[in-house]
Amino acid sequence: MPFVRLVFRGLLYHWRMNAAVAMGVAAATAVLTGALLVGDSVRGSLRDLTLDRLGTIDELLLTDRFFRQQLVAEMTRDSAFRSHYALAAGIMLFPEGTVEQRGPQGVTRSSNVLIVGSAGRSAEGQWSFWDFDASGVRPTRNPGPGEIVLNQPLADAMKAAVGQRVTVRLPKPENVPADSPLGEKADRISSLPGLEVIEIIPAAGLGRFNPWPSQSAPYNAFVSLEQLQEVLDQPDRVNALLVSGGRRDEPPGAEASQALAAALRPTFQDLGLAVTRLRLVFADPRTGQEDAIYDYFSITADRMILPPEVDSAARRAFGELGGQPVFTYLANTIAKDGGTGQPANENGIPYSMIAAIDSSADFPLGQTAETPFDRLADDEIVLTRWTAEDEDLRAALGDRIRITYYAPETTHGRPVEAHAVLKLRAIVPLTQPSEPYLPRQELRFAARPTLVNDPHLTPVVEGVTDQRSIDNWELPFTIDTDRIRDRDDDYWADYGTTPKAYVSLATGRRLWGSRFGHSTSYRIPARGGVTGELIERQLLEQLAEDGATLGFGFVPIKRRQLDASSGNTPFDVLFLLLSFFIIAAALLLVALLFRLGFEQRSRQAGVLLAVGWRRRAVQRLFAAEGLAVAMLGGVAGIGVGTGYARLILAALTDESWWLGAVTTPFLKFHATATSLCIGYGAGVLVSTGTILWSVSRTRHVPTRRLLAGQCSRDDAVRAGSMAWLLAAALGLVLLAILLAAWAAFLKGQSQAGAFVGAGAAFLAALLLATWMLLRRGGAHVAPITGHLPLVKLAIRSMARNASRSTLTVGLIATASFLIVAMSAFQLRPSTAGTGGFSLVAESSQPVLVDLNNPAGRGELLDDSAGILTGCSIHAFRVRPGDDASCGNLYKAAQPRILGVPDSLVSHFDDPNIPKFEFSDWEGRKGRSQSDPSHANPWRLLGGRAAGQHDGSVAVVIDKETAVYSLGLRGGIGEERTFVYDGRPVRFRVVGLLSLGILHGDLLISERDFLRLFPGTSGYRHFLIATDDDAHAERVSVLLEDALGDLGFDARDATQRLYGLMQIQNTYLRTFQSLGALGLLLGTFGLAAVQWRSVLERRGEMALLRAAGFRRSRLALWVLLENLLLLLGGLLAGTAAALLAVLPHLIAGGAAVPVAELSAMLAIVLAVGIVAGSLAAHATLRVPLLAALREER
Repeated sequence: MPFVRLVFRGLLYHWRMNAAVAMGVAAATAVLTGALLVGDSVRGSLRDLTLDRLGTIDELLLTDRFFRQQLVAEMTRDSAFRSHYALAAGIMLFPEGTVEQRGPQGVTRSSNVLIVGSAGRSAEGQWSFWDFDASGVRPTRNPGPGEIVLNQPLADAMKAAVGQRVTVRLPKPENVPADSPLGEKADRISSLPGLEVIEIIPAAGLGRFNPWPSQSAPYNAFVSLEQLQEVLDQPDRVNALLVSGGRRDEPPGAEASQALAAALRPTFQDLGLAVTRLRLVFADPRTGQEDAIYDYFSITADRMILPPEVDSAARRAFGELGGQPVFTYLANTIAKDGGTGQPANENGIPYSMIAAIDSSADFPLGQTAETPFDRLADDEIVLTRWTAEDEDLRAALGDRIRITYYAPETTHGRPVEAHAVLKLRAIVPLTQPSEPYLPRQELRFAARPTLVNDPHLTPVVEGVTDQRSIDNWELPFTIDTDRIRDRDDDYWADYGTTPKAYVSLATGRRLWGSRFGHSTSYRIPARGGVTGELIERQLLEQLAEDGATLGFGFVPIKRRQLDASSGNTPFDVLFLLLSFFIIAAALLLVALLFRLGFEQRSRQAGVLLAVGWRRRAVQRLFAAEGLAVAMLGGVAGIGVGTGYARLILAALTDESWWLGAVTTPFLKFHATATSLCIGYGAGVLVSTGTILWSVSRTRHVPTRRLLAGQCSRDDAVRAGSMAWLLAAALGLVLLAILLAAWAAFLKGQSQAGAFVGAGAAFLAALLLATWMLLRRGGAHVAPITGHLPLVKLAIRSMARNASRSTLTVGLIATASFLIVAMSAFQLRPSTAGTGGFSLVAESSQPVLVDLNNPAGRGELLDDSAGILTGCSIHAFRVRPGDDASCGNLYKAAQPRILGVPDSLVSHFDDPNIPKFEFSDWEGRKGRSQSDPSHANPWRLLGGRAAGQHDGSVAVVIDKETAVYSLGLRGGIGEERTFVYDGRPVRFRVVGLLSLGILHGDLLISERDFLRLFPGTSGYRHFLIATDDDAHAERVSVLLEDALGDLGFDARDATQRLYGLMQIQNTYLRTFQSLGALGLLLGTFGLAAVQWRSVLERRGEMALLRAAGFRRSRLALWVLLENLLLLLGGLLAGTAAALLAVLPHLIAGGAAVPVAELSAMLAIVLAVGIVAGSLAAHATLRVPLLAALREER
């Protein structure tokens, strides 16, 4: 008979046993395929979510300033744009607005709301926000003035319904940074009150639009663009651009993005810049001859200070044309220095402009002076004649002049006064105008003016430079009007913003330079054919060459989010690991069932050998049948695997099961041919390997034993081997003791790992001891069993094949050990995770008040400030970015950054207060005990030891974020570069925190933060320590009410930590559930072992029945044997697990779900009993006569 036909006949004839083996293969294949499909489903769902919420939006430009709507039309007319993109729209977009509603129960407020302002398509062909939708989810009409549309999550949070009214709060346009002394501190929020909710749309399509990748549904509100423009006083201006290539699934590539960047050509006006020609011409009344006193172009910014990028580009573009920067600043007082650290005169000259500019060919300040000079030294000053002759100054050359001013950067919004003492180098003449000064009008003089008669050296500051009197200045700080003399107001009326003193540029930048910039204007001589248009064109070209976008850079939002949809957690690998015991149990079942089938056919194998078949040919026959069974079982496994994947996805979207692992129910089933093929191939491969291993174990079985129906060798263990095994068992026990002792000196995850290692070593010793006892025939357990002959007989039966019995016990014991041990390590909140803080708070808009300072508290809270007594508040600066927490399944490309304040670092210097737990930090073992960073690792932030000298930024991250979200598995010292605002920033890990409330953020020093993100003002993240829970509740209510307009939201720190820990605890429960499923499958393997044992001993059982044993007694014997194996595995695994977690339990660090584990193990035991009963029932069907004949 041909070989293939013989294989086919064998498959059909033994179809029952082959079907059982195929079911085992199907189980293994199903788990492998299912895990891969879960990975496909997570990645596919994230991708679908991205495409759904972005619609056809491919590129997003979001700036911190407003620009002309006409820029959109100008860009779309460019041929480079039309070759890659189809439509574009200008909108207003505020990612961090606040929406509130007043009702009978008080105020309901939601912060961090995405506010979208959009208009319908205009007559000029401009597009609206909703034209980018690809799902069909859109409001029935665009909201008009006084109307608003909410998405469902926001409406649910607000408990809002159609027809109700809400208030929207947005940040006002900021002309001067809030952290500057001249920046607005109080009135920084615009409100749109009484907006009627006209529609609530589902959180689908653009209804869940989100610029950042996250599977959580955002809070979105949609309002009229025209109303936003009116409220913010920004007519025909927007702050965001949306661009689409017209295809939902395929965003344009990098080449298209470059073409888009080239097509976008913002003007000076869009960038907040202006170039003005400033010319003062004096016509001599006697001769009529005109003479230009000064004639130059001045580049200024609407935010008072030139951005550093503009300053640098202007220097490169116009340096050869004689261009030079100017830095003008407000001095609170100009007075003589008394030499004792105090001014010589209590009054001095109040509120004066001082210009920092170097003497040059175009600005020959030294030649203008009454005593000429070349250049000013860094400790010198020049005064105008008016200033030097002031009755409260009366300065002479060589006098020491003391100027007081507010430091260029405030501390928590509170200006800090500083001073400098400079030597008077020269006095320059200043001509009295013939008419009062009026802004935006030419100056008029009866006598020849001088170079310093230039009010344009001072930048325009609304509310100051446009006022007719100093008393009318609108400043964010209080001016002392009692100090203002009539003479000062007269000067302001005549000279306006003309500086009263001059210092060198280097001196001005040293005194007043800040992270916001070092120049207030840049002047270029008006000669050699220079025009305003030329200056504008050359500066824009230089900015482009420098790569400085000034915020006008498109983000390929769809490409970036699609890249992020690959996820930070490989769920296919994760569920393969979580399903390890299901796979192991399935393969054990395959091995046992195939071996059982082979034993049933052992006589067939013996006959084939006896008639001349070679052993290799016989093995190839059975291996071919096994391969065919594996391939058929694999096909079935594909279908079962699909169901297994759907079951896991159902659990991941069910709040009562594993929803905590993904935080929101968004997963949909996805399958790829690649995963199906890999799952099938892997399942068949490992199953075939298991079958071939089973076949190979028969190669040394004598033909006579095969003909007798036996397929195992009768091997004995030598005494010497037994001695070595005993030594190994004792060594494992000693290792367990040493690991447990070592764990006493460790902390955190290292300690837990050491305890688990001790338990695993103890379990291995138990299994080795079990195998040795069984190999000795179970003689050493005789005294224990006493007068229980059936138990003794069951133990002897188990000893017949010690390896098989120990393997079965080991599988069940190992599964029990890991299920119990890992479940016991479920996390629960502690002070190590909260750092001793009671509340963690965030605000939508920056808070400028120092909440840790009594003066700041009194300013904000008045009489209620006493509630904060005993309360410690530490404020962090925030650079928004991707959520890098374990709760976000998207890969974080730009993690959020927090600037750690010095107050927090100093706070942790106290050894007696609760602290965040560090799992590791730089120099932990090598640093001296006296090193501050040894006792307080926070000291590493910003320090030279942290590697700042090589250009990297020291960062502290919690370990879970570093390893699982960001892939930083190198630990301390590892570096990673992220791109922020188009600039790469290299971070170096100097500390790893244990899981806590700072999870998901990059933590850097506030000094480094301000250097990297100079435009960020105020604080938006807060850690608050209170006396007790009741105090925390009062503080939370007080601050949320006082700072409600800024979207201040305080949460209980313990609850936040609990929510973070639920993610890891959910994974542990998942492992527990899948491990229990593998354990259940292992019990069926145990039943297969017993069935095989019954077949091996059918002759023996027939002889016992012939000798008078009842069938029920024989069945009980088999059942006892099954129970002993099952109980042995459960008890050994549980005992070892208890050893692993006992110290953790004693210390109170473990939260063991006793009821859940007990129920799980009880179910396993019950299923084992049922499976054992089936095997026992098989003994009742053994044919007596046939079995006795086999024994002859």
